[in-house]
Amino acid sequence: GNQMTRPKAVMHEVPLRATKDERGEYQFQPESELWDESEHDFSFHKDRHGMSAHDYHLVEFTLDDQTGDELKFPPTPHDAMWVAEGGKRSERVCPDMHTVSDYEVMEPICVSEDRRRLIVRNDNPRKEDWAFTLNFVKRGEDPTDRARHVNWDPGGSNHNGGTIG
Repeated sequence: GNQMTRPKAVMHEVPLRATKDERGEYQFQPESELWDESEHDFSFHKDRHGMSAHDYHLVEFTLDDQTGDELKFPPTPHDAMWVAEGGKRSERVCPDMHTVSDYEVMEPICVSEDRRRLIVRNDNPRKEDWAFTLNFVKRGEDPTDRARHVNWDPGGSNHNGGTIG
């Protein structure tokens, strides 16, 4: 018959190593074929994975914390990842705690019980149009206090500069 097939998910595991440099700044290094080191960005290609247009990606970030600060994801998925429509790369700004996130295309849907894993659904539009920030909570911090989160914002145009305080 001519039945619509149900959307399939393709699962991608992204181990994310967190370390702290001598200045006390956090460094995050994803270890995944999706990560484009030169672009500091993730790239998703449905055709490369034999996917149909209505299929979607599930990305599982697994935190490998080497910082000594016992970083964990906040227990609420929407606190663990902020997503914003990005515009052109040069003008793209990663979302911060004041951004109203837009989860239409990319949505964090599950934080594991031990708070080391975050699963994100990505319906995969043009990748350059989205920016996101992952958030972590240090040992002893209130996970609902967004101002205290440790942030990682891959693909942001200020990736290396950080924010000027």
